[in-house]
Amino acid sequence: MRRAGIAFAVLFAASLPAGAFDAQSRAIVGHFKPGKLLPIADVATLMLGAERWCYNQREGNCAWSDIYLAIDGDAVSYELSNAWDDAVTISFIGKGNLRDGRYICDIGHDWVPSVRAEDRATGAAITGRALAALKVEIAGVIDTSGSAECFDYLYRGHDEAAETITLTQRQYANGTEYRPEFDAEVTLYFDGEAAGRLGLY
Repeated sequence: MRRAGIAFAVLFAASLPAGAFDAQSRAIVGHFKPGKLLPIADVATLMLGAERWCYNQREGNCAWSDIYLAIDGDAVSYELSNAWDDAVTISFIGKGNLRDGRYICDIGHDWVPSVRAEDRATGAAITGRALAALKVEIAGVIDTSGSAECFDYLYRGHDEAAETITLTQRQYANGTEYRPEFDAEVTLYFDGEAAGRLGLY
């Protein structure tokens, strides 16, 4: 999924014991070779297994990140976090749908009311009028109603010691038009402590 303000992203995860691949995720690692397309059912397994999905990681920081919350049939909910600007980090609850055995797709969900924010310098929560003003600013920049991007995933590899899996996320405008300029490397963290240390840039 893509970053809010630059690209709107999607994906999700549930809590597992820190520091261990779950059995289903380990089976996926053993089954696929680098460069192979992952069926969306296997992507969903990784969504629910990983503690955090980190996009375009750089020196321990993510361009944006997802924590997948739940999957109900084809419906997905997740928490996405990214730096809104140099001063503010935002998190919000997004929704998507699994589609055609291959994709996760945006559904035009209005996530702005769910936005939480914090001061990047202090980590303090932004609340009250400042948060309300920020939501108005976001709504004026991003139109969530017409979002129609879909995403699929290629397996790249894993690091047993670090408890991570690496994928390539590919984006499709209007659900069909591949946009290679938006390819993103995604590192899935299965160690909760390591996931918690990740920052955002």
